[in-house]
Amino acid sequence: MTMKHLEKLPLLAVFGVTLCAGCTSPAAEAPKSDPASVPTIAPVETAAEPTKAAPTAPPANKSPYKVTNPADLEAMGAPPAMIAAAKKSQVPPPPMVAVPNTATVELKTTKGVITVELNGKAAPLHVRSFLYLSGRKFYDGTVFHRHADLSGDGKGFIIQGGDPNSKDPKTSEFAGQGGPGYEVPLEANNGLKHEKLVIAAARSQDPDSAGSQFYITQGAVPFLDGNYTVFGKVIAGKDAALKLTQGDKLISAKVLKAKK
Repeated sequence: MTMKHLEKLPLLAVFGVTLCAGCTSPAAEAPKSDPASVPTIAPVETAAEPTKAAPTAPPANKSPYKVTNPADLEAMGAPPAMIAAAKKSQVPPPPMVAVPNTATVELKTTKGVITVELNGKAAPLHVRSFLYLSGRKFYDGTVFHRHADLSGDGKGFIIQGGDPNSKDPKTSEFAGQGGPGYEVPLEANNGLKHEKLVIAAARSQDPDSAGSQFYITQGAVPFLDGNYTVFGKVIAGKDAALKLTQGDKLISAKVLKAKK
């Protein structure tokens, strides 16, 4: 993906994220084979402070989703059209309702129908968000804007979509930088791996910046494990999922059923 207005980042695209999905961070791209490492900063010794009372635990229903401000894009040098698109696509964060242990969603695409099974037990924040956005028809009409071989050997392809900017030709140049106006924290170490035909969340360099953008693996990409959140797998329509390429459309996303 070519970044015309913002600095290109070496990760999956997400605006607010998003891939981009919402945001204060630049666009996210599909992950590369060598994710950036985070430097460790040694603690600085300071004088002992008086003992303080333990902080009060946050309310149980406090939302873990971070709302992003489209106006922050202006400080990043984003063009007015991109800022306007971010405002148009912004929705409230998902309500803190219970997350089913498993849920199935039907993705109707131009290459056929794909059914994904989401693992709410392993990645509750991402599954809640995906079900919420699907229910709002947020994904309907989006275009798969990125098809990339992350391993470089023809075996590690991913197909990425979910950006609201891709719906309209007037904003399609910003595809890869859009999202829902909130960010989803990383849930990577959940036991789910980047095997062939799983669904995972795209993000920017900030680990906690996933939004609406997602990718389906068309081959195993294990080097992404621990850096991006896998939250489900393809259980039907596998041939259609493997045929998806850049420019194909996600006609609709429909929640079929959920199990506690």
